[in-house]
Amino acid sequence: MEAFTAEYDKRKAEIDSYIQLITILDNDGAQLSDIDGNNFFISAVQSKVCKASFYLLLYNLIEATVMNGITSIYDRIKDERLKFNDIKEDLRKVWWHSKSESIISCPKSEVTETVYSHFVDAINTSEIEFGRFVSGVSGNLSADGVRRVCHKYGIQPVSDGRDLESIKINRNNLAHGNKSFSDIGQDLTTPQLVEIKERVFIFLDQYVVNVNSYLESNSYKEL
Repeated sequence: MEAFTAEYDKRKAEIDSYIQLITILDNDGAQLSDIDGNNFFISAVQSKVCKASFYLLLYNLIEATVMNGITSIYDRIKDERLKFNDIKEDLRKVWWHSKSESIISCPKSEVTETVYSHFVDAINTSEIEFGRFVSGVSGNLSADGVRRVCHKYGIQPVSDGRDLESIKINRNNLAHGNKSFSDIGQDLTTPQLVEIKERVFIFLDQYVVNVNSYLESNSYKEL
């Protein structure tokens, strides 16, 4: 739990540092100087690219925080050496979902054996393992996507998150080359980015609080 929160705080600090850099570069006549005294002015295109890149950092923060929150639950289950019947039903369903890929991808002649193998794992005395599987995270997280993840695991969902949809869309457009960095960054102002950042922080802060409350109340255990 402490590691989860510490990692989140570190990533938030990175975002704040980047905003500070953009603010400096966005000043009229901003320039960089090297050790030899050479000055380099910041062009309009460079400023646009930096602003658009902010969407990549924000999306990285969102997805990493959601995944790390779920991983912290897995770590607690592993640390307590819990078995299939020790965890709540929501998590049992997630565990079975994590095995679906191995069932779907195996040859037809091996389906029965594969399902039986997972069934034995579920009912025997071995400790439960989720690996790196996080249900509902597929590289396209919006606010509703985060809430769906919370619902799957029984975590208290977070409200609002109005900016996450546009962050996801802009991130995907950049990642897949559908739009250039200068196209996406051309209409952005530094104050707008600061406002977006603050709203995203509020949303994720609550998610972190909810995950930690989930862990503190042992909500992953079967009552």
